Amino acid sequence: MSFFVLVSGTLAADPQARIGSNGKPFATGSIRAGDGDDAVFVSWIAFGDHVKRLVDFGKGDALAIGGKAKLTQWVGKDGVERHGVSITVETIAAAKPESRARKPASNRKRAAAFLAPSPSQVPDDRVDDLWGPVP
Repeated sequence: MSFFVLVSGTLAADPQARIGSNGKPFATGSIRAGDGDDAVFVSWIAFGDHVKRLVDFGKGDALAIGGKAKLTQWVGKDGVERHGVSITVETIAAAKPESRARKPASNRKRAAAFLAPSPSQVPDDRVDDLWGPVP
């Protein structure tokens, strides 16, 4: 059974980038959601464009991810049965902005010219007569 979840927290360790047997990259990691004894560690795996985005983060960075999840269980080294959640990342929301390539200069100049007010739109609001003559 799988379901969609959104988890936010901090990265428990640096994400690990790997190459699959098919030659395509993927990344894995875990997020600590919650504090103290109520903290839950959620493991995740990402493919495609999400790999490049997630490997820019490091341990302790705030991150929210969403995707299909499933409940997992395993037996720890101490012999105790443990439970967790694993997510296949489909959505990333983060405080760290995505780095974007700058647009070519010609596009920036056209945008600046479009956004700049024309001389007819700029009012002639003189303020030097509000307080009298300036010495």
